[in-house]
Amino acid sequence: MKSLISIVAALAVTASPVAAAPKVCAACVQANMAHLAAPEMRGRACGTPDENAAARFLGDQLKAARVKGAEQGGAYLQPVAFRRPAYATPPTLNVGGNVFTQGGEILTLEAAPLAIGPLVLVGLADTAAASGRVALYDAPYDPRAVSAFFAAGAVAVIVQAPDQVLKAWAQLGERGPPGVEIPGAGISPPPVATRSVVFAKPETITALRALEGLPARISAPRGEPVLRTTYNVLGVIHGTAPDADRQAVLLSAHYDHIGVKGGVVYPGANDDASGAAAVLEFARILGAGKAPKRTVQFALFGCEEEGGHGAKYFLAHPSTPLSNIVANLEFEMIGVPDPADRKALMLTGWERTNLGPALKAHGAYIHADAYPQENFFQRSDNYQLARKGVVAQTISAWPVPPTYHQPSDDLAHVDLVFMAEVIQSLIAPVQWLVNSDFKPEWLPGMKP
Repeated sequence: MKSLISIVAALAVTASPVAAAPKVCAACVQANMAHLAAPEMRGRACGTPDENAAARFLGDQLKAARVKGAEQGGAYLQPVAFRRPAYATPPTLNVGGNVFTQGGEILTLEAAPLAIGPLVLVGLADTAAASGRVALYDAPYDPRAVSAFFAAGAVAVIVQAPDQVLKAWAQLGERGPPGVEIPGAGISPPPVATRSVVFAKPETITALRALEGLPARISAPRGEPVLRTTYNVLGVIHGTAPDADRQAVLLSAHYDHIGVKGGVVYPGANDDASGAAAVLEFARILGAGKAPKRTVQFALFGCEEEGGHGAKYFLAHPSTPLSNIVANLEFEMIGVPDPADRKALMLTGWERTNLGPALKAHGAYIHADAYPQENFFQRSDNYQLARKGVVAQTISAWPVPPTYHQPSDDLAHVDLVFMAEVIQSLIAPVQWLVNSDFKPEWLPGMKP
Protein backbone atom coordinates (compact mmCIF):
# COMPACT_ATOMS: atom_id res chain seq x y z
CA MET A 1 0.00 0.00 0.00
CA LYS A 2 1.29 3.42 -0.89
CA SER A 3 1.84 5.84 1.99
CA LEU A 4 -0.10 9.10 2.13
CA ILE A 5 3.15 10.96 1.46
CA SER A 6 3.68 8.91 -1.72
CA ILE A 7 0.16 9.62 -2.91
CA VAL A 8 0.54 13.36 -2.31
CA ALA A 9 3.88 13.38 -4.13
CA ALA A 10 2.39 11.47 -7.05
CA LEU A 11 -0.47 13.94 -7.33
CA ALA A 12 2.00 16.81 -7.31
CA VAL A 13 4.08 15.20 -10.04
CA THR A 14 1.12 14.92 -12.40
CA ALA A 15 0.08 18.56 -11.93
CA SER A 16 0.86 21.36 -14.40
CA PRO A 17 1.19 25.11 -14.05
CA VAL A 18 -2.12 26.84 -14.69
CA ALA A 19 -0.80 30.15 -16.00
CA ALA A 20 2.27 31.60 -17.64
CA ALA A 21 4.78 32.83 -15.11
CA PRO A 22 5.89 36.48 -15.00
CA LYS A 23 9.19 37.18 -16.70
CA VAL A 24 12.32 37.44 -14.64
CA CYS A 25 13.93 40.89 -14.69
CA ALA A 26 17.48 39.95 -15.69
CA ALA A 27 18.59 43.58 -15.38
CA CYS A 28 17.27 43.69 -11.80
CA VAL A 29 19.15 40.52 -10.89
CA GLN A 30 22.35 41.88 -12.42
CA ALA A 31 21.99 45.25 -10.68
CA ASN A 32 21.48 43.65 -7.28
CA MET A 33 24.40 41.31 -7.84
CA ALA A 34 26.62 44.19 -8.94
CA HIS A 35 25.78 46.18 -5.83
CA LEU A 36 26.32 43.36 -3.34
CA ALA A 37 29.55 42.15 -4.93
CA ALA A 38 30.96 45.61 -5.62
CA PRO A 39 34.52 46.33 -4.43
CA GLU A 40 33.23 48.97 -2.01
CA MET A 41 31.22 46.27 -0.22
CA ARG A 42 34.57 44.68 0.65
CA GLY A 43 33.22 41.14 0.73
CA ARG A 44 30.48 41.75 3.34
CA ALA A 45 32.30 40.03 6.20
CA CYS A 46 30.25 38.94 9.20
CA GLY A 47 29.46 41.72 11.63
CA THR A 48 31.35 44.44 9.74
CA PRO A 49 30.11 47.85 8.55
CA ASP A 50 30.27 46.40 5.02
CA GLU A 51 27.87 43.60 5.87
CA ASN A 52 25.63 46.07 7.72
CA ALA A 53 25.53 48.29 4.62
CA ALA A 54 24.50 45.29 2.54
CA ALA A 55 21.68 44.59 5.01
CA ARG A 56 20.35 48.14 4.67
CA PHE A 57 20.46 47.83 0.88
CA LEU A 58 18.50 44.58 1.01
CA GLY A 59 15.91 46.11 3.30
CA ASP A 60 15.49 49.01 0.89
CA GLN A 61 15.03 46.59 -2.00
CA LEU A 62 12.33 44.65 -0.17
CA LYS A 63 10.55 47.91 0.61
CA ALA A 64 10.76 48.96 -3.05
CA ALA A 65 9.20 45.60 -3.97
CA ARG A 66 6.21 46.40 -1.75
CA VAL A 67 7.18 43.72 0.73
CA LYS A 68 6.46 44.71 4.31
CA GLY A 69 9.08 44.51 7.05
CA ALA A 70 8.57 41.41 9.20
CA GLU A 71 10.57 42.45 12.26
CA GLN A 72 8.86 43.99 15.28
CA GLY A 73 7.17 47.27 14.43
CA GLY A 74 7.36 46.56 10.72
CA ALA A 75 11.13 46.96 10.56
CA TYR A 76 13.21 45.14 7.95
CA LEU A 77 16.38 44.66 10.01
CA GLN A 78 16.58 42.22 12.90
CA PRO A 79 19.75 43.01 14.91
CA VAL A 80 21.79 40.05 16.13
CA ALA A 81 24.45 40.91 18.72
CA PHE A 82 27.13 38.30 19.32
CA ARG A 83 30.53 37.93 20.93
CA ARG A 84 33.48 36.17 19.39
CA PRO A 85 36.39 34.99 21.54
CA ALA A 86 39.69 36.58 20.60
CA TYR A 87 43.40 36.07 21.09
CA ALA A 88 45.33 38.74 22.97
CA THR A 89 48.17 38.12 20.51
CA PRO A 90 48.38 35.69 17.56
CA PRO A 91 49.26 32.12 18.65
CA THR A 92 52.90 31.08 18.34
CA LEU A 93 54.96 27.93 18.52
CA ASN A 94 58.44 28.44 20.01
CA VAL A 95 60.85 25.52 19.74
CA GLY A 96 64.30 26.18 21.16
CA GLY A 97 64.01 29.86 20.26
CA ASN A 98 62.69 29.21 16.75
CA VAL A 99 59.33 30.97 16.47
CA PHE A 100 56.51 29.89 14.15
CA THR A 101 53.45 32.14 13.91
CA GLN A 102 49.73 31.76 13.32
CA GLY A 103 48.81 32.19 9.65
CA GLY A 104 52.45 32.01 8.66
CA GLU A 105 54.15 28.68 9.28
CA ILE A 106 51.46 27.22 11.55
CA LEU A 107 47.74 27.35 12.07
CA THR A 108 45.76 26.35 15.13
CA LEU A 109 41.99 26.10 15.20
CA GLU A 110 41.94 24.75 18.75
CA ALA A 111 44.54 25.82 21.30
CA ALA A 112 44.85 26.01 25.07
CA PRO A 113 46.27 29.34 26.30
CA LEU A 114 49.59 27.61 27.03
CA ALA A 115 51.17 24.21 26.34
CA ILE A 116 54.78 23.39 27.29
CA GLY A 117 56.87 20.26 26.78
CA PRO A 118 59.78 18.83 24.83
CA LEU A 119 59.18 18.26 21.12
CA VAL A 120 59.10 14.58 20.17
CA LEU A 121 58.48 12.83 16.86
CA VAL A 122 55.74 10.24 17.39
CA GLY A 123 54.02 7.41 15.54
CA LEU A 124 51.00 5.22 16.17
CA ALA A 125 53.23 2.26 16.99
CA ASP A 126 54.29 3.95 20.24
CA THR A 127 51.70 6.51 21.36
CA ALA A 128 53.09 6.39 24.91
CA ALA A 129 56.08 8.42 23.69
CA ALA A 130 53.74 11.44 23.49
CA SER A 131 53.12 11.53 27.25
CA GLY A 132 54.00 14.93 28.70
CA ARG A 133 55.39 16.13 25.37
CA VAL A 134 54.51 18.21 22.34
CA ALA A 135 53.94 15.44 19.81
CA LEU A 136 55.02 15.95 16.19
CA TYR A 137 53.07 13.55 13.99
CA ASP A 138 54.57 13.61 10.51
CA ALA A 139 51.78 11.82 8.64
CA PRO A 140 48.54 12.73 6.84
CA TYR A 141 46.10 14.29 9.29
CA ASP A 142 43.87 11.77 11.02
CA PRO A 143 41.68 12.94 13.92
CA ARG A 144 41.74 9.42 15.37
CA ALA A 145 45.52 9.51 15.57
CA VAL A 146 45.41 12.93 17.21
CA SER A 147 42.96 11.61 19.79
CA ALA A 148 45.21 8.63 20.45
CA PHE A 149 48.16 10.91 21.27
CA PHE A 150 46.08 13.01 23.64
CA ALA A 151 44.78 9.86 25.29
CA ALA A 152 48.41 8.89 25.84
CA GLY A 153 49.09 12.17 27.62
CA ALA A 154 50.38 14.55 24.93
CA VAL A 155 50.24 18.22 25.96
CA ALA A 156 49.83 19.24 22.30
CA VAL A 157 49.90 17.65 18.84
CA ILE A 158 51.45 19.10 15.68
CA VAL A 159 50.23 17.53 12.43
CA GLN A 160 50.46 17.92 8.68
CA ALA A 161 47.90 20.43 7.43
CA PRO A 162 45.30 18.71 5.20
CA ASP A 163 44.60 20.11 1.74
CA GLN A 164 41.37 21.86 2.74
CA VAL A 165 43.21 23.73 5.49
CA LEU A 166 46.07 24.68 3.18
CA LYS A 167 43.61 26.07 0.63
CA ALA A 168 42.01 28.34 3.23
CA TRP A 169 45.23 29.10 5.14
CA ALA A 170 45.05 32.89 4.97
CA GLN A 171 41.36 33.01 5.88
CA LEU A 172 41.71 30.61 8.79
CA GLY A 173 44.82 32.37 10.04
CA GLU A 174 42.86 35.56 10.65
CA ARG A 175 40.18 33.86 12.74
CA GLY A 176 40.07 33.91 16.48
CA PRO A 177 39.34 30.94 18.73
CA PRO A 178 36.34 28.79 17.77
CA GLY A 179 32.83 29.34 19.04
CA VAL A 180 30.51 32.27 19.55
CA GLU A 181 28.19 33.66 22.21
CA ILE A 182 24.76 34.81 21.02
CA PRO A 183 22.92 36.00 24.16
CA GLY A 184 19.61 36.55 22.38
CA ALA A 185 19.61 33.00 21.05
CA GLY A 186 20.61 31.38 24.34
CA ILE A 187 24.04 30.39 23.01
CA SER A 188 26.54 30.63 25.84
CA PRO A 189 30.25 31.51 25.62
CA PRO A 190 32.29 28.57 24.34
CA PRO A 191 34.65 26.92 26.82
CA VAL A 192 38.33 27.70 26.55
CA ALA A 193 40.22 24.87 24.84
CA THR A 194 42.21 22.59 27.12
CA ARG A 195 44.33 21.06 24.37
CA SER A 196 46.29 22.37 21.41
CA VAL A 197 46.22 20.98 17.86
CA VAL A 198 48.60 22.73 15.47
CA PHE A 199 48.58 22.35 11.69
CA ALA A 200 51.91 22.86 9.95
CA LYS A 201 52.92 23.37 6.33
CA PRO A 202 55.18 20.70 4.77
CA GLU A 203 58.29 22.88 5.02
CA THR A 204 57.48 23.63 8.66
CA ILE A 205 57.22 19.92 9.42
CA THR A 206 60.68 19.47 7.91
CA ALA A 207 62.09 22.29 10.05
CA LEU A 208 60.48 20.89 13.20
CA ARG A 209 61.90 17.41 12.65
CA ALA A 210 65.38 18.95 12.96
CA LEU A 211 64.39 20.48 16.30
CA GLU A 212 63.25 17.28 18.01
CA GLY A 213 64.15 17.15 21.68
CA LEU A 214 64.20 20.92 22.20
CA PRO A 215 61.74 22.61 24.60
CA ALA A 216 58.51 23.64 22.87
CA ARG A 217 56.00 26.25 23.94
CA ILE A 218 52.62 26.86 22.29
CA SER A 219 51.16 30.18 23.37
CA ALA A 220 47.60 31.27 22.52
CA PRO A 221 46.66 33.87 25.17
CA ARG A 222 43.03 34.93 25.26
CA GLY A 223 41.94 38.55 25.05
CA GLU A 224 38.58 40.21 25.61
CA PRO A 225 35.75 38.88 23.44
CA VAL A 226 34.84 41.06 20.46
CA LEU A 227 31.25 42.34 20.38
CA ARG A 228 29.75 42.63 16.91
CA THR A 229 26.32 42.95 15.33
CA THR A 230 24.90 41.37 12.23
CA TYR A 231 21.40 41.74 10.83
CA ASN A 232 18.78 39.43 9.43
CA VAL A 233 16.73 41.18 6.76
CA LEU A 234 13.10 40.10 7.09
CA GLY A 235 10.07 40.74 4.91
CA VAL A 236 6.55 39.42 4.52
CA ILE A 237 3.68 39.35 2.04
CA HIS A 238 0.55 38.29 3.87
CA GLY A 239 -1.65 35.79 2.06
CA THR A 240 -5.37 35.92 1.39
CA ALA A 241 -6.44 32.56 2.82
CA PRO A 242 -8.02 32.56 6.30
CA ASP A 243 -5.12 30.48 7.59
CA ALA A 244 -2.49 32.15 5.40
CA ASP A 245 -0.09 33.02 8.21
CA ARG A 246 -0.21 29.43 9.50
CA GLN A 247 0.74 28.07 6.06
CA ALA A 248 3.73 30.29 5.30
CA VAL A 249 6.48 29.64 2.77
CA LEU A 250 9.92 31.01 3.69
CA LEU A 251 12.28 32.10 0.90
CA SER A 252 15.79 32.73 2.18
CA ALA A 253 19.48 33.18 1.45
CA HIS A 254 22.52 34.47 3.28
CA TYR A 255 24.10 37.69 2.10
CA ASP A 256 27.44 37.82 3.95
CA HIS A 257 30.77 36.56 2.65
CA ILE A 258 34.30 36.39 4.06
CA GLY A 259 35.42 39.98 3.55
CA VAL A 260 39.02 41.08 3.10
CA LYS A 261 41.89 38.68 3.75
CA GLY A 262 45.51 39.69 3.50
CA GLY A 263 44.44 42.98 1.95
CA VAL A 264 42.54 41.19 -0.84
CA VAL A 265 38.76 41.54 -1.27
CA TYR A 266 36.72 38.34 -1.60
CA PRO A 267 33.62 39.71 -3.40
CA GLY A 268 31.27 36.75 -2.81
CA ALA A 269 29.29 37.19 -6.02
CA ASN A 270 28.26 33.57 -6.41
CA ASP A 271 28.46 32.90 -2.67
CA ASP A 272 25.97 34.26 -1.96
CA ALA A 273 25.04 37.49 -3.65
CA SER A 274 23.47 35.18 -6.24
CA GLY A 275 21.09 33.64 -3.72
CA ALA A 276 20.24 37.02 -2.22
CA ALA A 277 19.52 38.41 -5.70
CA ALA A 278 17.21 35.47 -6.40
CA VAL A 279 15.23 36.13 -3.21
CA LEU A 280 14.95 39.81 -4.14
CA GLU A 281 13.64 38.83 -7.57
CA PHE A 282 10.98 36.57 -6.06
CA ALA A 283 10.06 39.43 -3.73
CA ARG A 284 9.73 41.82 -6.70
CA ILE A 285 7.53 39.41 -8.66
CA LEU A 286 5.32 38.36 -5.75
CA GLY A 287 5.05 41.93 -4.51
CA ALA A 288 3.93 43.19 -7.92
CA GLY A 289 1.19 40.62 -8.47
CA LYS A 290 -1.99 39.54 -6.77
CA ALA A 291 -1.46 38.61 -3.14
CA PRO A 292 -0.81 34.86 -2.85
CA LYS A 293 -3.03 32.45 -0.98
CA ARG A 294 -0.29 31.65 1.53
CA THR A 295 1.82 34.13 3.42
CA VAL A 296 5.34 34.44 2.05
CA GLN A 297 8.14 35.18 4.48
CA PHE A 298 11.52 36.43 3.29
CA ALA A 299 14.76 36.10 5.26
CA LEU A 300 18.23 37.20 4.25
CA PHE A 301 20.52 35.90 6.96
CA GLY A 302 23.72 37.46 8.21
CA CYS A 303 26.90 35.72 9.33
CA GLU A 304 26.28 32.36 7.66
CA GLU A 305 29.96 32.08 6.81
CA GLU A 306 31.03 32.23 10.45
CA GLY A 307 28.61 29.60 11.66
CA GLY A 308 25.06 30.66 10.85
CA HIS A 309 24.72 33.25 13.62
CA GLY A 310 21.81 35.01 11.95
CA ALA A 311 19.86 31.82 11.31
CA LYS A 312 20.46 30.60 14.86
CA TYR A 313 19.08 33.86 16.23
CA PHE A 314 16.11 33.60 13.87
CA LEU A 315 15.21 30.25 15.41
CA ALA A 316 14.82 31.97 18.78
CA HIS A 317 13.10 35.04 17.31
CA PRO A 318 11.34 33.95 14.10
CA SER A 319 9.24 36.39 12.11
CA THR A 320 6.46 33.82 12.42
CA PRO A 321 6.31 30.74 14.67
CA LEU A 322 8.36 27.94 13.12
CA SER A 323 5.29 25.70 13.25
CA ASN A 324 3.66 28.08 10.74
CA ILE A 325 6.33 27.51 8.08
CA VAL A 326 5.32 24.71 5.72
CA ALA A 327 8.50 24.96 3.64
CA ASN A 328 11.77 26.85 3.46
CA LEU A 329 13.65 27.22 0.19
CA GLU A 330 17.18 28.53 0.68
CA PHE A 331 19.08 29.80 -2.38
CA GLU A 332 22.85 29.51 -2.41
CA MET A 333 25.46 29.70 -5.16
CA ILE A 334 23.20 29.68 -8.20
CA GLY A 335 25.49 31.82 -10.37
CA VAL A 336 27.87 29.24 -11.85
CA PRO A 337 26.43 26.25 -13.77
CA ASP A 338 27.68 22.76 -13.11
CA PRO A 339 29.70 21.56 -16.13
CA ALA A 340 28.01 18.18 -15.72
CA ASP A 341 24.56 19.74 -16.19
CA ARG A 342 24.61 23.32 -17.42
CA LYS A 343 20.83 23.76 -17.44
CA ALA A 344 19.74 22.69 -13.97
CA LEU A 345 19.94 23.33 -10.26
CA MET A 346 20.14 20.81 -7.46
CA LEU A 347 18.10 20.54 -4.27
CA THR A 348 19.99 19.43 -1.18
CA GLY A 349 18.26 16.70 0.78
CA TRP A 350 16.25 15.69 -2.30
CA GLU A 351 15.81 12.19 -0.94
CA ARG A 352 14.53 13.46 2.41
CA THR A 353 11.21 15.06 1.41
CA ASN A 354 8.56 15.13 -1.30
CA LEU A 355 9.19 18.82 -2.09
CA GLY A 356 11.76 18.39 -4.87
CA PRO A 357 9.65 16.16 -7.16
CA ALA A 358 6.66 18.47 -6.66
CA LEU A 359 8.62 21.56 -7.71
CA LYS A 360 10.14 19.72 -10.66
CA ALA A 361 6.69 18.66 -11.82
CA HIS A 362 5.74 22.32 -11.95
CA GLY A 363 8.64 23.26 -14.19
CA ALA A 364 11.63 23.80 -11.92
CA TYR A 365 14.97 22.86 -13.46
CA ILE A 366 16.10 20.92 -10.40
CA HIS A 367 17.36 17.47 -9.55
CA ALA A 368 18.93 15.56 -6.68
CA ASP A 369 22.16 16.67 -5.03
CA ALA A 370 25.02 15.48 -7.23
CA TYR A 371 27.57 15.89 -4.43
CA PRO A 372 26.16 13.99 -1.42
CA GLN A 373 29.66 13.37 -0.08
CA GLU A 374 30.02 17.11 0.57
CA ASN A 375 27.05 17.15 3.00
CA PHE A 376 25.67 20.39 1.56
CA PHE A 377 22.27 19.78 3.14
CA GLN A 378 23.91 20.42 6.50
CA ARG A 379 26.07 23.34 5.32
CA SER A 380 23.52 26.09 4.61
CA ASP A 381 21.16 28.02 6.85
CA ASN A 382 18.31 25.70 5.85
CA TYR A 383 19.75 23.10 8.21
CA GLN A 384 19.08 25.26 11.27
CA LEU A 385 15.36 25.16 10.44
CA ALA A 386 15.38 21.53 9.32
CA ARG A 387 16.66 20.48 12.74
CA LYS A 388 13.55 22.13 14.20
CA GLY A 389 11.27 20.11 11.94
CA VAL A 390 10.69 22.61 9.12
CA VAL A 391 10.93 21.10 5.62
CA ALA A 392 13.91 23.25 4.69
CA GLN A 393 16.19 22.63 1.72
CA THR A 394 18.73 24.56 -0.34
CA ILE A 395 18.64 25.14 -4.08
CA SER A 396 22.11 25.43 -5.59
CA ALA A 397 23.88 25.14 -8.94
CA TRP A 398 27.52 24.05 -8.90
CA PRO A 399 28.53 23.99 -5.24
CA VAL A 400 32.23 23.29 -5.87
CA PRO A 401 33.35 25.87 -8.47
CA PRO A 402 37.01 26.95 -8.58
CA THR A 403 35.91 30.42 -7.44
CA TYR A 404 34.59 29.10 -4.10
CA HIS A 405 35.93 31.34 -1.30
CA GLN A 406 38.42 32.90 -3.69
CA PRO A 407 39.01 36.53 -4.78
CA SER A 408 37.84 35.42 -8.22
CA ASP A 409 34.27 35.00 -6.97
CA ASP A 410 33.31 38.24 -8.68
CA LEU A 411 30.62 39.31 -11.10
CA ALA A 412 32.84 38.52 -14.10
CA HIS A 413 32.82 34.84 -13.09
CA VAL A 414 29.04 34.62 -12.73
CA ASP A 415 26.87 33.39 -15.62
CA LEU A 416 24.05 35.95 -15.53
CA VAL A 417 22.23 34.36 -18.47
CA PHE A 418 22.17 31.03 -16.63
CA MET A 419 20.94 32.76 -13.48
CA ALA A 420 18.05 34.38 -15.33
CA GLU A 421 17.08 31.05 -16.89
CA VAL A 422 17.04 29.04 -13.68
CA ILE A 423 15.28 31.76 -11.68
CA GLN A 424 12.70 31.87 -14.48
CA SER A 425 12.25 28.11 -14.15
CA LEU A 426 11.47 28.55 -10.46
CA ILE A 427 8.91 31.36 -10.71
CA ALA A 428 5.95 29.19 -11.70
CA PRO A 429 6.80 26.44 -9.16
CA VAL A 430 7.15 29.00 -6.36
CA GLN A 431 3.89 30.67 -7.38
CA TRP A 432 2.22 27.27 -7.35
CA LEU A 433 3.63 26.49 -3.90
CA VAL A 434 2.44 29.77 -2.35
CA ASN A 435 -1.03 29.37 -3.87
CA SER A 436 -1.63 25.65 -3.27
CA ASP A 437 -2.71 23.46 -0.39
CA PHE A 438 0.28 21.18 -0.88
CA LYS A 439 2.17 20.72 2.37
CA PRO A 440 5.64 19.22 1.94
CA GLU A 441 6.53 16.38 4.27
CA TRP A 442 9.60 14.52 5.42
CA LEU A 443 9.83 11.03 4.05
CA PRO A 444 9.86 8.28 6.69
CA GLY A 445 13.02 8.31 8.77
CA MET A 446 14.59 11.20 6.86
CA LYS A 447 14.01 14.10 9.25
CA PRO A 448 17.40 15.27 10.64
